[in-house]
Amino acid sequence: MKYPSLLLLPILLFIGCSDSKLKRPNILWIVAEDMSPDLGCYGNQLVNTPNIDSLASEGMRFENVFTTGPACSPSRTALATGVYQTTLGAFHMRYPEELMPDLPDHVRLLPQLLSDAGYATGNLKDVRGAGMGKDDWLFKSPEKVWDTHDWSELVSQQPFYGVINMKESHRAFARSSKAKVDASKVVVPPYYPDHEISRDDWAGYLEDVNRADELVGGILQQLEEDGLRESTIVVFLSDHGRPMMRAKNWLYDSGTQVPLVIWYPDSFDAPARFRKGGSSDQLISGVDLVAETLRMAGVEIPGWMQGRSFLSSDAVDRDYVVTAVDRIGNIDSRSRAIRSKRYKYIENSKQPGSVNDCATAYRRAMHPTHHLLDVMGERGLLNDAQERLVRKIDAEELYDLEKDPFETTNLIDEIAYADVADEMRRQLASWKIETSDQGFEPDSPAVVDYFTNYGKKSSKDLKKYGATSSDKLTTQYLKLRAKVESSFEK
Repeated sequence: MKYPSLLLLPILLFIGCSDSKLKRPNILWIVAEDMSPDLGCYGNQLVNTPNIDSLASEGMRFENVFTTGPACSPSRTALATGVYQTTLGAFHMRYPEELMPDLPDHVRLLPQLLSDAGYATGNLKDVRGAGMGKDDWLFKSPEKVWDTHDWSELVSQQPFYGVINMKESHRAFARSSKAKVDASKVVVPPYYPDHEISRDDWAGYLEDVNRADELVGGILQQLEEDGLRESTIVVFLSDHGRPMMRAKNWLYDSGTQVPLVIWYPDSFDAPARFRKGGSSDQLISGVDLVAETLRMAGVEIPGWMQGRSFLSSDAVDRDYVVTAVDRIGNIDSRSRAIRSKRYKYIENSKQPGSVNDCATAYRRAMHPTHHLLDVMGERGLLNDAQERLVRKIDAEELYDLEKDPFETTNLIDEIAYADVADEMRRQLASWKIETSDQGFEPDSPAVVDYFTNYGKKSSKDLKKYGATSSDKLTTQYLKLRAKVESSFEK
């Protein structure tokens, strides 16, 4: 038997002892839909989310995470590229394929960058009942992005980067969780009427949050059974905020703030700013998660990427995060928001109506609170915070989030906040220039025509339909309206 030379022995011993630290980790994103930080680990006492809570207690929870847009496709566009959707010119919700822009030649998607680095990639379907294989990007997708949609095929090739997209907490609420929520205990935000209709709707959402947690438990169990738990970094997040009026599609925190939990196995050296069982209040944008995921894999962040690492030793905290919303269906909106830890400034370049008016036919047919606001508004039963949802939106909005976390009191005309407003305006103007925000360029005639016709059934159109209409959205609209009206006749 030949023995290694004494000179080589320390090196071989080092490699043998540190092998697990030198291997590259697998990375698994679990992406919920339409979920705000409404989890037990974020302080919500009505939900039952032991699996995500455990992931947070053993990993790290992030308090101030904001997607770049308050709807799925714009947000997912940034989450795929690490570049703002407004920079890419891919920001309207949602283009038909023939009108989707091409990606700039230099921009590559996160799974492509990881594939270049030797990772197998998968957008997974049916992992213990979770996973849709959803992309939903607003640009023309390259021919080949993912290696597989199959879990078994992906995990047979390591290291891997996998994404599991879950539909739970997206409307319509399935309410299929084993853990039910007592609607009588629900406390709705002050901008909604405190009514049995709004409380029951909120309970349905929270039950879907519970169901999402059950699916996360199944995914984690699958990792355990496959012997992958100690070799896989797990990231839990949502594509944007909760599916409620004045949340999804809007730049208030309820539409853009999301949960983010990152779990590192002990077999890997976590980055310098990772604190097991800890939390962070640093401001994080959706584009940053793309950059951080590259760092997890030991891949350099490309110079063109607008995201930045937030866990590495050289990480620089953001002073602001910026969010954006443009056309959504037939709603011709254009708003930008800039948020510090204390203040939020929103610039509404277009003012297409009130929050309640700016709802597509789908939202009018699926949101009971839309009708509740209408009916109570007609009866003069709304307080000031609630009435703002049926008044035309302001051109500018400013909120002191320490004093007003629900963003109900617009301070834009308050002299005491004039300097804050001016500073936020300047910062937002700089961001538009620095990121080449294309949302302020004129839309092509084809884009205008498409989105004008996208949602022909506005609320006024729907109200003209008779009860005999066979259109599903109209039928559902009339059903919800009748349910709300009858609740006031008891």
